[in-house]
Amino acid sequence: MTQSIESSAYQEIKQAILFGRIEPDEILSEASLSKKLGHSRTPIRSALKQLEQEKLVVYKKNRGVALREASVKEMVDVTQICVEWMILATKNAKTGLSMLDVEAIQERLSAAKDYRAALDYVQYINQMPKVYTKIMEAAGNELLIPTYENLWARVISTSLYRKMADPQNSPKKTISTVQFFQEYLQLIEKNQFDQAIAKLEDYQEYANHQILHYGTL
Repeated sequence: MTQSIESSAYQEIKQAILFGRIEPDEILSEASLSKKLGHSRTPIRSALKQLEQEKLVVYKKNRGVALREASVKEMVDVTQICVEWMILATKNAKTGLSMLDVEAIQERLSAAKDYRAALDYVQYINQMPKVYTKIMEAAGNELLIPTYENLWARVISTSLYRKMADPQNSPKKTISTVQFFQEYLQLIEKNQFDQAIAKLEDYQEYANHQILHYGTL
């Protein structure tokens, strides 16, 4: 099916947001986006309205449209939801209700590790949710993944996310998110599910500290 102009404009603007091509303090307008994307203002207006409903952008009175800022609390809450759903998936795997696709999770984690090694923090931060959602699949609830993806999309339009995506802001540390999940997978492979759940709980505490660190920059 041919994609509508409205849908095309929406996807183009959303991808620009997700991959950091729009700055948090940048003011957008229908006219500037129309010129940049080569669409008329009508589909641009429709796309911006949809993105406003998704809490990705916000209208600034007499100025234009800007990215919506997610607060530190919102980011902490989204992280907690993410971890709780991964714990649920792990418990299901422990009781035999489902299986964790370790190979597929490892593939996504290895890609994240490569991005991090290359200091491509935007791609790295966008890759890690693919690890999380692959774990969530074992929860056996089809609503969890799209719900989390929608929550995550709201988070990455914030300047705090940009600080996290800048390698110059990375604090000195002895462990990383990739390392947490590598150890998690090793425990799963050994059928040490309780220890794997504890590792996720440790990760949540670590992630909260990271968010609070960047929130003070």
